[in-house]
Amino acid sequence: MIILSNKKKTVKGIIHLPASKSISNRLLLIQYMMKRSFEIRHLSSCDDTRHLVRALNALKQSTGSIAEDAPYTRIDVGEAGTSYRFLTALLSHVPGKFELVGSERLMERPIWPLAESLISLGADIKAATSQGNGPLYIHGKKLKGGQVKLKAHISSQFISALMLIAPYFTDGLTIELEGEIISKSYIELSVKLMQEFGAQVQFENNIIIIKPVPYQYSFPYYEVESDWTAASYWYAFAALSKAPEITLKGLRQNSIQGDSIIAQLFTLYGVSSSFASDGVRLIKKQNRGFLAGYDFKNEPDLVQTFVFLNCCLSRYIQINGASTLHEKESNRIHALIQETANIGSSSTLYDYDSFFVSCTNARLKPDVFFKTYKDHRMAMAASLCALIFDEIKIEKGDVVSKSYPEFWDHLTQAGFRVEQK
Repeated sequence: MIILSNKKKTVKGIIHLPASKSISNRLLLIQYMMKRSFEIRHLSSCDDTRHLVRALNALKQSTGSIAEDAPYTRIDVGEAGTSYRFLTALLSHVPGKFELVGSERLMERPIWPLAESLISLGADIKAATSQGNGPLYIHGKKLKGGQVKLKAHISSQFISALMLIAPYFTDGLTIELEGEIISKSYIELSVKLMQEFGAQVQFENNIIIIKPVPYQYSFPYYEVESDWTAASYWYAFAALSKAPEITLKGLRQNSIQGDSIIAQLFTLYGVSSSFASDGVRLIKKQNRGFLAGYDFKNEPDLVQTFVFLNCCLSRYIQINGASTLHEKESNRIHALIQETANIGSSSTLYDYDSFFVSCTNARLKPDVFFKTYKDHRMAMAASLCALIFDEIKIEKGDVVSKSYPEFWDHLTQAGFRVEQK
């Protein structure tokens, strides 16, 4: 448990933000496909990326045999959802026999739509259950590629998983996305990274076309930019803080990360961004308003930040584009409704995609306890409440290691009292 307080109600510090795990994980897959070892600088140190590094190292040591009597190489990705999706695609294309496993929660999360797409391209994948849940048993072999159709509202990681290995398909790959695309910014992130490495990728009108042109990279290293999703908590701290002095290192103004939109969104809360070559300084000005409603379909990882922020400001917010939140590390809609009720909110769930949270009468308790549901973003978003309550308690604070292992240390540097029990 974490016990968190900030008596001065201000936040000051120079914060070296963690690297983007979205970029790091994509780079690791590209690096593996290229079979060459360019240096990746500022690689994410989070659990998700560490699991992927370990899995790729295990893959390099596998025999590559697909004989019936050959043993399975067991690859365990823990809680790492991105690694699970990316490796499902990669292992389907790498000769060998693999058992792909993870945590109990991860094995409950959807994977079969991706597996079905790969099977339509010639992959040999079997699931442990009739519902298509993991573990997965994969007989990898070189895939020719071709054409697949996917529902556009499924996880963008399914789509990126197919895209990242497609330059090595004999016939390339065409993906037709049916319906409205969810988390489009993450697909665009994959496109931009692949293009930086010489892949021929087109993405227009729900059609992604990838030519059979292998990755190429002529530079000795690639520097990963810092994580804009991690930055969202510090922007929120600035909005809540008295006279904040916050500098965030490693962020880029012209970022390829979709969550960089926070620099624009937080101007509503009186927080502006002064960019330099090595990061951004946050400047608090007069509050212009607040985000009363927004469609988060392209930035779902920001939902918890803005819900808790608006609750801390005794305001309301309508969240739209939330369909993917049901199947994240937790059911994030349920978790948010439950935990913001601790501070006096009332919530209405409109449908699978939208909900409303009002916290116009925050209860100023001496302390308050938040559950995390084993979800790193619940823990970090709940920490905002330390700037309105005397003290808060957050269960299982170590969950932040999934994306931001240094989070509590950085809060200590910035003036919070952090006690771990």
